[in-house]
Amino acid sequence: MELDFLQDEPKLVLTYPHKSKFNMIGCLSIISSFFIVILILKHLISYSTDFSDKIIMAIVLIVAPLLVWFMGYYLFINGVKLEIYEDNVVKYYTYGRRGHSVLHFKFKLEDIEQIKIKKRPFNCLKLIIEIRNPIFYGLHEKKLNKLMNVSIIIDRKNWIFLCNRWNNSKENKEE
Repeated sequence: MELDFLQDEPKLVLTYPHKSKFNMIGCLSIISSFFIVILILKHLISYSTDFSDKIIMAIVLIVAPLLVWFMGYYLFINGVKLEIYEDNVVKYYTYGRRGHSVLHFKFKLEDIEQIKIKKRPFNCLKLIIEIRNPIFYGLHEKKLNKLMNVSIIIDRKNWIFLCNRWNNSKENKEE
């Protein structure tokens, strides 16, 4: 009897390449900017003039959504990863509570229909992968009979390895 959780180590793990640098800079900047905005808002509330009210509205309408977006991006970078195993099984993890990765989809390399590439700064690529009929791991295991999209930011060097594995699996499927 083959147990899935006793499977070998993944051959390739694709995650955000500059994760440690981003964690240091990103976390500190999010926390510091949050406290700076709170201090500015408290200071402006004490004046209670028309100009201070307009500045408060501008901060709430512009800066607060940016902070929420940065926090979401921080969770995305820390939690999302793609693991490729020797037997061409791919596991897509997404962020869960407290930044821990949670298994979201499992599929074979042959199930990948299309990979869209967008260039990102710092020698990175954003991959949007279209998967046909992945296995969804939520409360229970369920095969989805539809086309799903997943996205991940990876290093450009790892893209070549992923592309080669994908092309080899397509050739094996056609034979």
